[in-house]
Parts: sequence; structure tokens; C-alpha cells
Amino acid sequence: MNEFFEEMFDAADQLQSVDTDNTKALSNLVRQLESVVNDIDQAELHIKKLKQEKNRLAMEAIPAVMDEMDVNRLDVGDVSVTLKPFVSASIPQDRKQEAYQWLRDHGLDDIIKNDVILSFGRGEDNEANKIMLDLEKQGLHPEAKTHIHSSTLKAFVRERVENGQPIDLDLFGAFVAKTADIKRK
Repeated sequence: MNEFFEEMFDAADQLQSVDTDNTKALSNLVRQLESVVNDIDQAELHIKKLKQEKNRLAMEAIPAVMDEMDVNRLDVGDVSVTLKPFVSASIPQDRKQEAYQWLRDHGLDDIIKNDVILSFGRGEDNEANKIMLDLEKQGLHPEAKTHIHSSTLKAFVRERVENGQPIDLDLFGAFVAKTADIKRK
């Protein structure tokens, strides 16, 4: 029990030796950091809201009014507004095989890439250089992966839509819209 009290007294002595000026300075710096982090969080939230409003104006409000006016381009003061097609596509993970099968069934599977990945350990450089040889004879089991690059998928969807060819936008996680492109003169 005496050891416990001795440890407490030692800890109290150490606290007395702490420089109060440095402690105050450190405390102020910590508060400043906390304030800056809070300011950054608020600024990022504000930027997120501004981007949402920009998208609403550029992808909904302005295209709707321009469609109603039946115009694709308009000069407003020193700004030129042009409606341009916008395509976004990202195949949902749970529909990937279905989308790939659709592409294969329609003879469009040339946009599907196949990656074969094989990992080698340290000191196996020579084996890695012989990768094109019969992998099964060597007892190696590569991981095969198929994917479509995002820009390739967007271009594919854009081309199908622009040419009036059928495509299941939901299957390909695609979103097609018009967006207002503003340029200063």
C-alpha cells in the first residue's frame, strides 16, 4: 500500500515540474488547430453545397429552360451557354456479369478488358520473366479479372445513345443528361 502512495507522490512531483508557460502555449496551439480543422470542415461542407447547386443549375434548371425555349446555344451578356450531352456510367457490382453477358451477346465485348495477375515473391524474378510459358506446368495459379475502363464505358454508352441504338442504362449504371456549358467570351 505504501508503494501506491509513493507512486502518487512521485506523479504529483512530476506535475509540479511541468512548465506552465509551455503548457499554456501548447493549449493555445491545440485550440488553434481545432479551430482550423473546424474551419476546414465548414469550408468543405460549403464547397459540397456549392457543387450540388452548380450541378442543379447546369444539369437541371438551365437545360430545362433551354429545352422549353427550343435552343441549344444562347449568349447571355458576356457568357455563352451551350447544351452538351453528359454521360456517366458505372456498372453496379451485382450486375457486372449480366452487363458483360449483354455485351458478349451483342458482339460488343471488345470493350471488356481481361487482366491476368500473378504475384511472385522475393527472388522469383526469373520465374516472372517466364510468365508467358505454361503457367499450369509451373504450379502457378494466376488471378483473372475482367473489367471495362470507366472512360471506355462512358464512350460506349455515349455512342449508343447518340446513334439511337438500344442500351439498358440501368444495367450499365448509366446516366444520360444535358448539361449547360458556360464559357466567357
